[in-house]
Amino acid sequence: MSDRPDEPPAGAGSVRLTVTLPDGAALAVHHWPAPAGRPLVVVWPALGVRARFYRPFATALAAHGLGVAVTDLRGYGDSLPRPDASARYGYHELATVDCPAVVAALREQAPGSPVFLLGHSIGGQIGLLYAARHPADLAGILLVAAGTPYFRAYPPPTGLIPLLGTNAVAAVARLRGYWPGDVLGFAGRQSRVLVGDWARMARTGRYRPAGADVPYEELIAALRLPVLAFSVGGDRLAPPGAVDALCALLRGADVTRRHHGERLGHTGWVRRSEPIAAAIGRWIGGALTAPPWNGPGGDGDEVS
Repeated sequence: MSDRPDEPPAGAGSVRLTVTLPDGAALAVHHWPAPAGRPLVVVWPALGVRARFYRPFATALAAHGLGVAVTDLRGYGDSLPRPDASARYGYHELATVDCPAVVAALREQAPGSPVFLLGHSIGGQIGLLYAARHPADLAGILLVAAGTPYFRAYPPPTGLIPLLGTNAVAAVARLRGYWPGDVLGFAGRQSRVLVGDWARMARTGRYRPAGADVPYEELIAALRLPVLAFSVGGDRLAPPGAVDALCALLRGADVTRRHHGERLGHTGWVRRSEPIAAAIGRWIGGALTAPPWNGPGGDGDEVS
């Protein structure tokens, strides 16, 4: 979801890649390369947030010796084409087509680099689907302001906001053939399947996207990757309870749970992300040197 942030230019230090999908769609990827062999953080953004908006976060991560890549979600930002009534992609297609294609293209740019997938908001939800299918592709998972939209994970009565909001978006998308967020001023133009998956998860809390061909919840529960998950102060769209509920699906993972207390909101943290970037840099260093892990764990550290 988006708080309609202002968008700075992609900026110096990054290179632009175009990843072409089998159906001809083109994904724009902004890549901040690091020295050979350094870890690579692949960022999947929130709904309605352009890749270039993450430049302050990407440069903060790069300052800690990490490679960074941020992708515009299919049909949004610099990725083409814009969705219309013929668009039939949702969570499942993004996890099975888009994510693998982007990671494969980045491996060509950064061979030998351990890959950490970072999801913001809906990007975290989609990233977990990809990780569940391709755990061997990743060295770990990072979640920042990424929670379930399930309405019961929100403190009453605020759960009505994701419940009614997502389902209103899905209803309009069914009538129009796509979500006209570019006209209505929320979340950009989106596939009706994508927002339908989002609304279904808000109603049920279940990971059952349209077209699913595997039991995603079982695969997510079986993941044995290290996970670092942040909630952010003042975030009404992914409050701590919603982040906790998403992490609870990772029953077999080594989850480190942290809260960034500064009240920056769902997207505001990106512009003041150095504390989170520093914590990520430290955690990645530890994850790469830690011995193999075989059971659940975690902590509740505060980050300031």
